Amino acid sequence: MMVTRVSFRHSFFSLLMVILIASSCVAPVVSVGGKLQVSAKHPETGIQQGQVFDLELKLSNPDTLNATVQEIRFESNFFEWASYEGSIPPLSMETQANGDGVIKLDLTIAPTGVEDFVFRFRANKSGEVLGNWQVVSGSVITAIETQMKIAGTTPTGWEPGVSPEEQAPDLGAIPYQTVVQITAFVDIDGEAVPRWTGSGTIISSDGLILTNDHVVSSTRFEEVVALLVSLTVAQDQPPVDSYFAHVVQADALLDLAVIKPAWDLEGNPLDYSQLKLPFVPLGDSDTLDLGESIVILGYPVIGGGTITLTRGEVSGFTAEEPFGNRAFIKTSGTIAGGNSGGLAVDSLGQIIGIPTQLGYGEASLDIVDCRPVRDTNRDGYIDDNDDCVPTGGFINALRPINLALEMIKAAKRGEVAISSGEDQNLAYHGAGEVVFEDDFSDAGSGWLSNSDEDGRRAYENGEYTIEVISPMYWYWSDQYFAYDALMAEVDVRVVKSAGDADYGFICGLQDDQNFTALEISEDGYFIIWKQVGDDFITLIDWTYSEQLVGSGPYRLAAQCSREKLLLAVDGVLLGEVRDPDFKPGSFGMIAGTFETGGFKVAFDNLIIMIP
Repeated sequence: MMVTRVSFRHSFFSLLMVILIASSCVAPVVSVGGKLQVSAKHPETGIQQGQVFDLELKLSNPDTLNATVQEIRFESNFFEWASYEGSIPPLSMETQANGDGVIKLDLTIAPTGVEDFVFRFRANKSGEVLGNWQVVSGSVITAIETQMKIAGTTPTGWEPGVSPEEQAPDLGAIPYQTVVQITAFVDIDGEAVPRWTGSGTIISSDGLILTNDHVVSSTRFEEVVALLVSLTVAQDQPPVDSYFAHVVQADALLDLAVIKPAWDLEGNPLDYSQLKLPFVPLGDSDTLDLGESIVILGYPVIGGGTITLTRGEVSGFTAEEPFGNRAFIKTSGTIAGGNSGGLAVDSLGQIIGIPTQLGYGEASLDIVDCRPVRDTNRDGYIDDNDDCVPTGGFINALRPINLALEMIKAAKRGEVAISSGEDQNLAYHGAGEVVFEDDFSDAGSGWLSNSDEDGRRAYENGEYTIEVISPMYWYWSDQYFAYDALMAEVDVRVVKSAGDADYGFICGLQDDQNFTALEISEDGYFIIWKQVGDDFITLIDWTYSEQLVGSGPYRLAAQCSREKLLLAVDGVLLGEVRDPDFKPGSFGMIAGTFETGGFKVAFDNLIIMIP
């Protein structure tokens, strides 16, 4: 039942929160035909390409007669930038011949009545957006002009274009010429600074490059502002800086992405017909058998600056929902840091896999190389005491090329799509023997009730609350349950917001230096991590999820065992990972702050089960 009081967070946080937090615009109230009043609210900035955003609509009737609404219409220019994801309450949208999206209604609003709607869209393209939409009430049409700025890796005015259909050149069994090094530049105090490197593989003559999502995408804390592509010109020479590229396709759940060069080093647009780059043919990972030889090529950080080759063989396959029995290829070849996103070929020189940091579900696998990129231990510094984020992935993990085929086809058609990877909506239904229930109506049910200058824990109004007053602190409350495996569910709601605080479950608690936490954040992310002595270790790093858009409340669920660490919200799986080093211990609720204190969260209707 200890409370840890260690500060954390890296120096980029304030800058990135300015970039990421959306400011909103409220349209003026407009009178419709003397009856219906329409007001709308939408974000103006802070929308990230690939993420979702909401348009809020309020319809009110101040008149003494009923008001009717027949349609809500989104003009076709809106869908150049975004795609419709759904609404609250659920409403279906029809696409018209002219490209408009129309939601049909037969809605009557009584005198003094009010109807609220939330329309959810995914931002597919970056740039300045002018998306007009309308409310149709009788013969009166009210236009709503929506101006937004979508930030992302695809700049305004650049289109990837359609890639040619062509036969790959014969480059032999080791097509090293197709491997590139990718350097990600991030925004630090307004300056683009090289932050990490990875590898990629050219898959078309006009420069499409297959790599990992984590190599090219921004994180919760770091915004990637430029991607430098360096070409392999010789086996014994470092790669040559050649182009700046942008993301065309990305899927965080697969950890795969396709990028394409946009400009040369002087900022001149590229003539793709003149590139004629060497590219690798696509193989078929479904035909791989145990024992087949694999060659892995890339630019590891420890490789001396030149391209590095590693030989191995297919040693097995690992299943993962929803990708089937060949979600990962296991190989005896060691994947060194920087090889992440690189090339794995068969004996014919065809690409059959992509090294990835996701591993294959074994959290304890050795990490060959990594980098500290944020202040994970909350001591105010980024140094070797912080969690080391893998740059090259776990040992022997490849994503099969067949899982990238649809993404590659879309990229060749010139389509841009950035996915957070959390739209699979995998259902989670926890089931087990209930061993403990608490609606927190009894202040003697065993949870801490105390306060000091840093925080407060209390039974309040039939809920259990944790308030973290000081910035950069964790606070928790726990009880011991003598079971090797636990499942839990609880209702959570934010009482007082700090904007970016985290909260959820703590389990396997031995003492205040050894425990595991499964949390969500106010700004739409989730994480599974553990503290082992002085080391903060992420098992699933901060990952954005559309399920966490909004302020809740949520029904949060978790499982803690050696076989599985799992986190879900409202019946939807967020993430799961295996940690064979997990040790059963005390269980409870946790909350933490970053640079802003004064956060308060309430828990209710807790159920603890054994599977």
